[in-house]
Parts: sequence; C-alpha cells; structure tokens
Amino acid sequence: MNLTANAARPNPQGSFHYGTIPVLRTLQLANSKSIVNGKLRYAVNGISYINPSTPLKLADWFNIPGIFDLNTIKDVPSFSGNSAKLGTSVIGFTLHDFAEIIFQNNENTIQSWHLDGSSFYVVG
Repeated sequence: MNLTANAARPNPQGSFHYGTIPVLRTLQLANSKSIVNGKLRYAVNGISYINPSTPLKLADWFNIPGIFDLNTIKDVPSFSGNSAKLGTSVIGFTLHDFAEIIFQNNENTIQSWHLDGSSFYVVG
C-alpha cells in the first residue's frame, strides 16, 4: 500500500456498480514457461521474477534506484515464442485508478497469483 495515501475509494460492492466504474487501464497478464539458464522458469508476460537485493517496499519508500523498474512488464504480452527473461517485475498504478486485470493461462497447469499493494475486487 502507498504509505502516504489518503482514505480508500468506495468499492464496487458499495456506492459504485461494476460496469459504471471508469476503467482507466487494462492489464493482460499471460503466464508461460520456458528454460532460462538451464532451469525451468515460469513467467508473466515474458518476465520470470527474481528477488531483488533490497526488499521492494524499502526500495520504494527510500527511493533506492536500480532495484526495480515499473516498465519491466507491459500491459499486454509482447514476448515471442516461449522465451522469457529474468527480472524484478513491479507494475505501477496511480492512486484511486480502477484497472481491469485479465489473467490468461495458456499452460496445462494451474497458475497461482499473489497480488500485493492494492485493493482488489474479483468480478468474474
């Protein structure tokens, strides 16, 4: 969560009704698998997550450069084939913006997701 943020915006189950909320950004997150450096790795939009040297929240709070890049993962998958690269994937949002997230699974296995740092409402 943004440590300096003001109060939460009403949720879709409250005074807003889904379908009338202005969606300002749509993310399509596609998971895949590939061999990276001789190891099987799973990826989102072509980026296989690696832990940074500094915890992400500390890097964000203290503005430590080079720990993560908000442009690592694109809003729409753009990778070709099954190639993936290693990276610390962080997706930035603007405070109070509503975003639609589409999870795309082309694999034969179930992908679990951990979404952190924002409020989420599962709609369907």
